[in-house]
Amino acid sequence: MDLLSRTAMELNFANNFETYLFPVLADHYLKDGDLERARKVCAIGLEYHPENSDGLFVLGQASQSAGDLQQAEQLFKSVLKNGTVHLQAATRLAEIQLELQRTETTVMKTWHQVIKWDPGNHVAREWLDSHEVKKTLPKIEQKKSKKTFPQKQNDSVEISPRLATFTMVTVLRNQGLHHQALTVLDILEKKGSDKKRIKSEKQEIIKMLEE
Repeated sequence: MDLLSRTAMELNFANNFETYLFPVLADHYLKDGDLERARKVCAIGLEYHPENSDGLFVLGQASQSAGDLQQAEQLFKSVLKNGTVHLQAATRLAEIQLELQRTETTVMKTWHQVIKWDPGNHVAREWLDSHEVKKTLPKIEQKKSKKTFPQKQNDSVEISPRLATFTMVTVLRNQGLHHQALTVLDILEKKGSDKKRIKSEKQEIIKMLEE
């Protein structure tokens, strides 16, 4: 059977609604922009196989393309509830949750799932790093207020290399925490990040400290 042939898959599905290959046909329709047929094939197939992760995912994609984000969110959640390792479903779920303005805790949980399956996912890592920085800043300010010499306390704050990003540098600078920003830039330099940008950022911060 030629899975790449839409016609072959249509014949297979027409002769056997119970086929486990229904997501393949639905995906053909989805790629051709025929959302109605894609959703119909998934609906029929899922009646026989309600926990088929691929079928749920394709139906979620169709719902997302149709603008029904809430239904797509529930379908992608169903894919993950089945215990299936499905990176695409987790990624799309996080993106939809951001668009639907779900709570930060909810979105963070989904992005952490993405990182668990794909440690090198830059989108997930950048989002998590920037939000973890926001959570650590109030603690830094609180510690600083308890000290007679706040500048020395600023210098002693430890920055985790895992959190070191240019986003973190920007956040720290906006908070007036220039010494911590320099520390993060040193970490980024050791990690081999953009040397030109690091040099420029350092020069600007040093200039601000000298004023």
